[in-house]
Amino acid sequence: DDGDVLTAGGVTAGIDLALWLLEREFDAAIAATVETKMEHERRGEVVD
Repeated sequence: DDGDVLTAGGVTAGIDLALWLLEREFDAAIAATVETKMEHERRGEVVD
């Protein structure tokens, strides 16, 4: 996450990035709800 440019390598990383965008733009609780609904467990961290 460089502010304007976001990249992810791979399908799972793309899902993690999408959840990070939800967290960054809206709220961590919303991202956690979507994560639970998708039955996906985020791994690692988005690095800036």
